[in-house]
Amino acid sequence: FASFKDGDNQFLETRIRRLDGALLPEETASIVGEDGAQSMVDAFGVMSEIGKDIVRIATAASSVEADAFVTAGSVVSPEEGSPSIAGLSFEEVSVSGIADEEGDPSEDDIKLAEILASDAAILLTEEIMDDGKPLLDAEIEHDEGPVSMSPHRMCRYSNNNDRKKASEIFGAHTDTSFVTMVPAAKVSGLEVFDEDSLQWYRPELNARKHAKGLDPRGDKDEQFPWHCRYLIVMPGELLQLTSRNNVPAAVHRVVATADAPRLSAPVLLRARPGTRMDVGRYMGSLERAGGLLGESDGMKMEEIHDALQPSPKQ
Repeated sequence: FASFKDGDNQFLETRIRRLDGALLPEETASIVGEDGAQSMVDAFGVMSEIGKDIVRIATAASSVEADAFVTAGSVVSPEEGSPSIAGLSFEEVSVSGIADEEGDPSEDDIKLAEILASDAAILLTEEIMDDGKPLLDAEIEHDEGPVSMSPHRMCRYSNNNDRKKASEIFGAHTDTSFVTMVPAAKVSGLEVFDEDSLQWYRPELNARKHAKGLDPRGDKDEQFPWHCRYLIVMPGELLQLTSRNNVPAAVHRVVATADAPRLSAPVLLRARPGTRMDVGRYMGSLERAGGLLGESDGMKMEEIHDALQPSPKQ
């Protein structure tokens, strides 16, 4: 638990215990009740799976765009014999991405590359992303520990010290996560910076507008309040890395008024401790990685996390 700005910002951070999926700290149940604690566990599981799907799609798409798994001549054409992967194991494909001297890749080569990119992205989400589950029968080095490193936070933002209509109470930043999953709050206040329009965008206001369009009279609100039907997904710095900068980390902040506090329960899907970034295994050709992705090859995910943190002010 932490409290800042004379109590205007309050945070309770919970984690999942890998062995039995229990919510820690156990005292959380005294605040939200046993049913509430179980609901948080269930919500974490749902948001983790959604987040993993998003990261898988974005990472695979960036690998396909970079031709990271393309090798000319990797598929034998029907004219030469039965279609097959010409002796390529997954590990051998990790050095692909360089066109064979015999010619350009065929359509079958490209189709194979797309399959390999998808399979590699699945491996990344299952091995590297910390979904709170133990990593069983893994072929990779890992030392994940008994508790998940992906927090499920309970946040309370208020504005008791500033009577302005709205003011920033949690400054602009990006998250060192793959994705941050934010259930829409009843009181809007999350703002994401739109770099194209150079404006702050409020996803919860847009969600409310969308809900109003689907249910103008609010008939569903008694059973399912509008904000319970929406989930905000913000890309983090680790997804920016694995997507080769195609999906930039979302710059976001929180604003609040003195009218009502904003309650939020985000999940930050981070990396599994003790695992390493293996570009060849997860994203194909190291030669086509470039930039920070290439530099991160072989680094422990904790080292990448630390390297992405802002330097302390002098």
